Amino acid sequence: MRLLTLECDSNTFKPLLFRPEGVSVIVGDASDREGSANGVGKTLALKLVHHCLGARRDRLLAQGVGEWRFALEFELASQTHRIERNGDGSDITLDGQPIAEAALRAWLDGRGPFVLPQAPGFSFRALYARFARREREDRTDPIRLHREAAHEALARTLYLLGADITLVLRKAQQRERVIAIDSARKLLRQSDTRLRELLRTGMDARAQIAELSERIQTLRSRLQTMQVADDYERMRQEADALTQQLRQRESRLAQIDFQLAGIEQALQRRADIEREALLAFYRGLEHVFKPQALADFEAVEAFHRSLAEQRRHRLLRDRLMLEEARRRTEDERAQLARQRDERLAYLGSHHALDDYQAVAAELARMQADLDLLQRYRSASEAWDAEELELRRNLAEDDRLAADYVAEQPLAWADRRFRELIHALYPREAAGIVLGNNTGDNKLRYDLKVQVQGQGSDGINAARIMAFDWLVFRHGAHHTMRHLWHDNGLFDPIDPNQRAAWLRRVRAELAGSGMQYILSINTENYASTRELLGEDGAWLDEAVIVRLRGDADAHKLLGERIGVVEPSP
Repeated sequence: MRLLTLECDSNTFKPLLFRPEGVSVIVGDASDREGSANGVGKTLALKLVHHCLGARRDRLLAQGVGEWRFALEFELASQTHRIERNGDGSDITLDGQPIAEAALRAWLDGRGPFVLPQAPGFSFRALYARFARREREDRTDPIRLHREAAHEALARTLYLLGADITLVLRKAQQRERVIAIDSARKLLRQSDTRLRELLRTGMDARAQIAELSERIQTLRSRLQTMQVADDYERMRQEADALTQQLRQRESRLAQIDFQLAGIEQALQRRADIEREALLAFYRGLEHVFKPQALADFEAVEAFHRSLAEQRRHRLLRDRLMLEEARRRTEDERAQLARQRDERLAYLGSHHALDDYQAVAAELARMQADLDLLQRYRSASEAWDAEELELRRNLAEDDRLAADYVAEQPLAWADRRFRELIHALYPREAAGIVLGNNTGDNKLRYDLKVQVQGQGSDGINAARIMAFDWLVFRHGAHHTMRHLWHDNGLFDPIDPNQRAAWLRRVRAELAGSGMQYILSINTENYASTRELLGEDGAWLDEAVIVRLRGDADAHKLLGERIGVVEPSP
């Protein structure tokens, strides 16, 4: 894929005609002391190329020049294609035919410059960003781009280096499945309140299942033998009433027995004064009373005897009446006791419907708990078995990965990378190292692209540029014919290294039919051009546009639309 032109239907836009081979330079020129090379459109040009090649809608571009129509012509597989897209991203045509954004992406996936593997995470958009780093965050690491997972970056980078990514993809998939199993376990515990309560006890699910099974069997047997009485409540009320009456009769019997005891005690009493004692008492009083007063002693004695006899007859009569009342009360008590016992016996052998329903509800609750625990146990055991198999596979892949690393599949890349770095920094150690990663993560390998002193912004930028060049010129599974580096990479690099880099790039691209596109501000361009000397006229010829900051009309769009943020 080679870029030919970037145009727009607005006559203020500065069209870009890319050179078919070699270096194409976009210079941002401050023009005077008051101007600035910032915001003139150097980076915007790269973003517009991405926009035409299916990037997500850019909000600020849509707001600023939503009606403008941009057009990118490019060569792919010896055929020229043209993609047009308006600023708000909603209207796209491919070779004059309307096409949706998703369909355009699918076309680029299938017809584009990349031979994509049948694996998730690989697309034209995912790989193209490595040949045209548009975001500031994309220019901090040679392997991993902004918003890119580490395992995805590893797989894509190794694929473009021609390495075998079978184990890379497999570990990521297996680790994702292990994570999914752990998440499913947590979700199952947390989503069901009752299961969470059962597991919160700390008792193993298997022990709870055994305990519940035993209790359910006991309850089921009890339920099967329960006889439910429709008149259970009426019989209970009658038994309560009979019990109350029985207590009344027992109270009456106690009262009668107390009265009979008193009568018996009264019948056993003798006269307080015997006849002889009374007679002696009367004789002792002869000197007090006249003899006539003692004449009626016999009559008094007879009267006293009559009173005692009358009292005895009354007590005997009362005893007979109480004994008859006791007999009747005892008969009533016995009859009430018999009736009460019959109802209690009935209640003892029968159950109320509420009791039956309560037992049935308890059985249903226990059965529901058992089913819940059994489902959890079944799922947990299945997950345990799957996780064990996954870990066996991961362990086996650790061994296979160690064997693969021992073959040094990236030795060629290491050699070429060091050659590129030493052309810029002869004294700095550099290299590409592939190591086996056996940790509990999604990374199958540890891929390190290293340059001594890469903590320096300039050396780190050179590290990224050299690695991109390695993939561009010597990588696999692509037919990319252009590489674009923005000023953000050139700016921190020393002019001597910039000059050395451009000399090497020009030499390697001669006769290759490949393009190196760079956007650079005028200060960096001027310092580099000066170091190239008389032999650097070719760099002047490589400039395809100069964007100046002295006026809006001299910028890429020809007018100001604000800061264009990166597309999502």
